[in-house]
Amino acid sequence: MLRAPYAEPMSSRRFRQLLVIVAAGFAVTVIVVVWGLVSDLPVLIAAGGLVLAAVVVALLIVTIVLLGRLLDGRDSAPNAVRALKRDVARVHRALGSEPGSLQARLRHDVLRDAQALRTLHDALPSDREHVPLTSYSALPATALLLTEYVRELPSGATIVELGSGATTLWLALAAQRRGGDVRVISLDTSAEWATVTRAALARNGVDALVDLRVAELAPVTTAAGDQNWYEEAGWRDLADIALLFVDGPPGSTGELARFPAIELLGARLAPGAIVVVDDADRDDEREIIRRWSELELPGGRLSPFEQRERTVSLRLG
Repeated sequence: MLRAPYAEPMSSRRFRQLLVIVAAGFAVTVIVVVWGLVSDLPVLIAAGGLVLAAVVVALLIVTIVLLGRLLDGRDSAPNAVRALKRDVARVHRALGSEPGSLQARLRHDVLRDAQALRTLHDALPSDREHVPLTSYSALPATALLLTEYVRELPSGATIVELGSGATTLWLALAAQRRGGDVRVISLDTSAEWATVTRAALARNGVDALVDLRVAELAPVTTAAGDQNWYEEAGWRDLADIALLFVDGPPGSTGELARFPAIELLGARLAPGAIVVVDDADRDDEREIIRRWSELELPGGRLSPFEQRERTVSLRLG
C-alpha cells in the first residue's frame, strides 16, 4: 500500500466556513460598538473593542495557518514524487528477477513442474489425455515422488490414495510399469470427479489396476474432536497398506480435516509403510504431522524422512 506523503491541504469549503465565522464575529462587534456609541455606554464600547481585537487576532492566525498549509503542500510535491518513486522501485524489486521475488518464484515453479512432468512422461510414456489439472491437483513433483515409491514396493502391495485425480493415473501407470503386481485403491467424495478420473484411466488402459471408490463424508469422532471423514464402507476392508497418499478430504471441510487418516487407518498400515502428506506447507497439515508423529501405532511411530516441495513423507517404524 502506498503511504500518504503529505497531509491534505485545507479544503475550500472549510476555508469559506472560517471566513463566515470571522465575518459574523466582525459584524457582531460592529453592532455592539455602534450600539454603545448611540447609547453612550462605555462598557459596550470597551467590550466591542475587545471582541474586535479578538476577531482581528483570529483572522491573522487563520491567515498564517492557511499560508503554512499552502507552503507545506507546495514543498511536499517533490517529496510525494520521490516517495512514489521509492514505492514503485519496491514493487519492481518484489516482482523482479532477484532471488525471492515473485518473478523468480514463478520461474522456479514453472521449471520445477516442467522438469517433473518431462521425467514422468519419459519414465511412464502415454499418448492419451491425462486427468485435467486443477488448482487442487498435487504438484507434478509430488506425482513423481509417488511413482518412485511405487517402484520400491514389494509385490502384492496395496496403495491407498485419499483424493483421486492426476496422481491416480500416475500411480496406475507406475503399477502397470512394474507388471501390475500392486493394487491401487482411491477414495473420493465427488462422484462427478471420480467419473472424470475413471475416464482418464480407461483412455490410458489402466482402469483395471485401480479400484476407485466414491465415499461421502460422514461424522466421526477422533482425538481432534468431531470431524467429517470418508464413510466407513469405503475403507472397512483395507489392510496391509504399504503406501498411503493423503490428499483429501479438502481442507475446506473442517479444521484438521485430514487428521482421521492415521487414527482410522494406522492399524491397517503394513510394517515400514510410507505415508505421503500433500499440502504439508499449510498450518493444519503441519499440526497433523506433528500429532501423527506422537501416536503409538501397532507398527511403531511415523517419522518424517523426506520433504519435496510441499509434500512430506513419513515412514512407519
